[in-house]
Amino acid sequence: MSFPSNPTDPFGPPGHQPPQDPQAWAPVAQPGYAVPRHPAVPPHPVAHPGYAGPQHPFAPQPFAPAPKGGNGLAVAAVVMSGLALLGVLAIALFIGVGVASGGSPVLTGEVNVVDKGASYSDLQVALTTAVEDDGGTVDEIVCPERSQVGQGLVTVCHGSVDGFDWTGVVVFEDEDGTFVLTEY
Repeated sequence: MSFPSNPTDPFGPPGHQPPQDPQAWAPVAQPGYAVPRHPAVPPHPVAHPGYAGPQHPFAPQPFAPAPKGGNGLAVAAVVMSGLALLGVLAIALFIGVGVASGGSPVLTGEVNVVDKGASYSDLQVALTTAVEDDGGTVDEIVCPERSQVGQGLVTVCHGSVDGFDWTGVVVFEDEDGTFVLTEY
């Protein structure tokens, strides 16, 4: 099967095409508008003073400037570093307030020793003094009737301090009644 060729339009569809009128594509005059007297596209590039246009229609074009973008990453970095700084300041404030309001976890004191032991009332008074000197309010402290006093001996007391359940572990450091109190 062969198609007849069209010598006037080698890229057009095969077959016969009617001849084209050159005025068919000319601009149409409209009322109030003037018809341009020059062709729509000049046959050759027009040279402007100070501009050297391309010498060849297929010559490589000069590079365009890089697109203005990419500020999003910089903005995100600034925001994230600001949040990190606020986080560090919040942690430092939390630790500072905790240390300032907390008091030491280990308290010290001394109890009167009678016959290598301390009575309930003497130990209760010594523990109340140690807790109140540290800023607490003692509601109640209950200790054993008699506690042995000596280096490394331990007595556990219970009660209520500042309205909360309280447990105090008393470790005697020597036979003179010096003790270390750890509160729980």
